[in-house]
Amino acid sequence: MAKNDAILIDGIIQEKMTVDLLDRGEAFELFAFEQILKSYDLTREEIESGWVDGKDDGGIDGFYTFINGVLLRNIQEHVWPRKNASLDIWVISCKLQDSFKQAPLNTLFPTIEELLDFSKNPSDFVGQYSEALIKARQIAVQAFLRTASGLPSLNFYFGYASRGDLTELGENIEARGNQLKRIVRDYFSAATISLEYFGATELIALHRKTRVILELPFVEELSREQSAFVLLVPIDTYARFVSDEYGQLRRYLFDSNVRDFLGQNRVNQDITDSLFDDKAPDFWWLNNGVTVLATSAVPLGKTPSGNAIQLHDVQIVNGLQTTQSIYNYFKVEGAQAKGRCVMIKVIISEDETIRDAIIQATNNQSQVELSALNATDKIQRDIEEILERHQWYYERRKNYYKNIGKPAERFITPLLLAVSLIAIVKKAPDKAGILKTKFMRNPASYEAVFSDKLPIELWPKLAGIMKAVEAGMIVAMPRLNATENRILGRWRGAVALCAMAKLIGEFNFDTQAILDTNIDSLTPELIEYVFSSLRKVSSSRHSFDRTNRETLNRFADMDMICHTFGEQEGIGGCDNVGKWMLPTGTAHNHKRILPIEKQAPNRNNISDEIIALVEAKLPKQPWPPGIQKQICEDLGIDKKIVHQAVIMLIKSGTFLNQYTGVVVDSDGYIVAVDYARAEARHKVGEKYQFQLD
Repeated sequence: MAKNDAILIDGIIQEKMTVDLLDRGEAFELFAFEQILKSYDLTREEIESGWVDGKDDGGIDGFYTFINGVLLRNIQEHVWPRKNASLDIWVISCKLQDSFKQAPLNTLFPTIEELLDFSKNPSDFVGQYSEALIKARQIAVQAFLRTASGLPSLNFYFGYASRGDLTELGENIEARGNQLKRIVRDYFSAATISLEYFGATELIALHRKTRVILELPFVEELSREQSAFVLLVPIDTYARFVSDEYGQLRRYLFDSNVRDFLGQNRVNQDITDSLFDDKAPDFWWLNNGVTVLATSAVPLGKTPSGNAIQLHDVQIVNGLQTTQSIYNYFKVEGAQAKGRCVMIKVIISEDETIRDAIIQATNNQSQVELSALNATDKIQRDIEEILERHQWYYERRKNYYKNIGKPAERFITPLLLAVSLIAIVKKAPDKAGILKTKFMRNPASYEAVFSDKLPIELWPKLAGIMKAVEAGMIVAMPRLNATENRILGRWRGAVALCAMAKLIGEFNFDTQAILDTNIDSLTPELIEYVFSSLRKVSSSRHSFDRTNRETLNRFADMDMICHTFGEQEGIGGCDNVGKWMLPTGTAHNHKRILPIEKQAPNRNNISDEIIALVEAKLPKQPWPPGIQKQICEDLGIDKKIVHQAVIMLIKSGTFLNQYTGVVVDSDGYIVAVDYARAEARHKVGEKYQFQLD
């Protein structure tokens, strides 16, 4: 969503303003130049050489000329190609606005008509243009004239950058842009001319595309195809390849991995042992190797270090565990390569769809939790970036922040964020309490939670709320340490929702109210009060086996508990609790859609017809033992579906809750008892009591 991307850009601009002492407009222009021209791998000095913004700039902020991909700055010193030259001329306009407007293109028209008429001298210009702009234009003219005899490939690129949304680009702006291209066509009939619009989403995407050009020496080429190489690389050479000039691991090379180094687990220990074992076979015989993704590769032939290949936009998409193990090995004093090699598979592609498919396939070959494969999604990267600005560290890639030494108490997992969103935003604490990471495997449920339509600033706010709630709950339950994690997982969403409702004064609050909440208001005292109150509500509705605290989780209906708490506290909007359902899409089994009676049990895909059939089979309460099993046999339906149908009938009020022969109404009073199953202490008309101690 462009609005969220604009917020991310604002954070980047603010940082540039602080570091580079620029005003807001200048910081945005510098950021835009860096992203738009990223493929040319320019230095800051080179970017500034074509930065022509200022008085009399003619609507142009950046003007750059490239010969065969190299920025042209000094006409006299440049070595000109005799033939087959490729001449790229970039003209860039940047506007720090929330949308694309026609005015910048209108300003550009008379400027382009004069400056791209290469028959004119600057003295012939009607308009007033700055010295910097005229100098940049003259470089383009000289490049054209000096390469003309070799019939160069001439390419004009016009870039218009703003914080706007490209999907909302007006037809009038596109039409004006097409007119601009026609003007250039009148001057250069054989040129390639393009006008590109860069909105917030496009700039953020370019920002995340790391421009890395590295040279990889190798000793043997096992295979070569048009878009792939298989190379044997000495392990010490590879260790240098993945290290920067300070000897530190280039962690940005692994951004497309779904997890970071997993430590000395069994597999990694085996890798390490094989490196230290002088009698072990060559390393690449025992190891699956490393997969490297690049946008282009240039074989360099013989170099001082042997054969080598230059790789552009390097990403190591599989083999992180192997890489870290090799890197760690050479950190040990006296470690030697001993002639051993690692196999490197290099895949060349600029197609983002193909690259994403390769990343998913290579990460899916080993034992990686399927939900982790969402780690490289744009929304996950957005969340990581916005959380880090608030000093939260988002574990979209397992172990990444642990390995770089960030404090564990500031870690945020995708599951924690999902629980907080479902409980607080969707007002569905019961669903939040039973949520498992596997929900991320289903596209419908995943997209319903991690939606790019939500305000990006909502995520750090939810993280702060849930961390405050967890801290308060731990203080409130010192005697429950043995089951702390289970109780936290089951109850934290309900506590968070009710604490927020008590602060705001109603359950029917919106996302803006969440954003306006001061986290400091969620004091340990408030959390302890809410948690204690919810447990009292729960204890008035159910009876616990005093020796089994697990029942604190198993029988608690968080939706009903929160509803009752709200009524007791006089908080409005209680009826909004528990209405939202987590979408799951259509159930599939490989190639065919299953009939409803064969589908996995889920409240969303149990039809009204099935519920009616189950209702018709249920006798008057108290129900006898084995009634659900009998219904399964009578109807030929999976027992889990029958069980879910019964739960839905109870929640709808068609039937009452029943616990081992004891029937309890919505106020917690016993209305019927099957004394063949229940203890004699249960009396009709009495409260059905919990026993927590």
